[in-house]
Amino acid sequence: MRGRGMFDRTVEPDPRPAAPPSRNRQGMRKGHRREYAADRARGSTISFPERCAGALTDIGVHGAVSFRDLAEARFGGHPYTTRRAVDTWIRDGLVQETTATGPNGNAFKILTLTPAGVAEARELADRRGMDQGQRIEIPRIRDAQASHDTAVYRACAWERERLRRRDARVRRVRLDAELKSAVARASEAERKRNGKRAADAERHRTAQELGLPIDEAGQVIYPDAQVEYEDAEGRTGRVNIEVASDNYSRETVKAKAAAGFAMHASGPAAAGMLQKLGLGGRDGGSWLKGPADRDPASVEL
Repeated sequence: MRGRGMFDRTVEPDPRPAAPPSRNRQGMRKGHRREYAADRARGSTISFPERCAGALTDIGVHGAVSFRDLAEARFGGHPYTTRRAVDTWIRDGLVQETTATGPNGNAFKILTLTPAGVAEARELADRRGMDQGQRIEIPRIRDAQASHDTAVYRACAWERERLRRRDARVRRVRLDAELKSAVARASEAERKRNGKRAADAERHRTAQELGLPIDEAGQVIYPDAQVEYEDAEGRTGRVNIEVASDNYSRETVKAKAAAGFAMHASGPAAAGMLQKLGLGGRDGGSWLKGPADRDPASVEL
């Protein structure tokens, strides 16, 4: 791994690091000074390099993360501090920044890794104690899915914070594509060996091994994401997370909730549905607003 000051453990990190080279010859902006002062006032002990390590790992684990969501989840909601980190990653060839459009027409910034960023994020994930099987990759960004995909990150960040308050550590995150691939791969291999009936049994066995529920018709119910964690006593557990969009039917939401999924909403109609179904008061039952839900006149740095 390259010896970047942002991540180097051998140097005691300065919670107010020097900014990367820029055209701003005035030094740290007033916005940056206010942000760091606010952090100190709250007694924050998370250094800038630690925030950056967690943030870059998040981009790799989730494939695509919005700038604003990363700011909220890893940089205390500070856009200037987040911009410093993102600009450094872009300069070092680790991250790409693109623009996506949400369902309501609002544009928002998406962060993804480069091949060099994937290698860096893998090493950071190992250092942070994540499972060696954690998938880190570069996704294909599609506008039709970008808003939902970034909402899944917000939901996972919400659940991660809930687990942290219980002294639990996240060890692995599996997105729906990885879960579906694992079940399908095991089932197909068994079908080639022993036929369809054996394949169905293997599909159910693999699903149960992954902590995925099976409905009365024998179909595996997949969440948008699954967070695997280790609690303070060293026991492992999983949280299956579903993000309900405004186009979700009442039946779909009820089925996912009945499967034990932690439900989140990515739009006002979905949030209202969760409330009507009595899910709004449960953990994860709130509307987690994202960049695509905000006023289009608001500015992202």
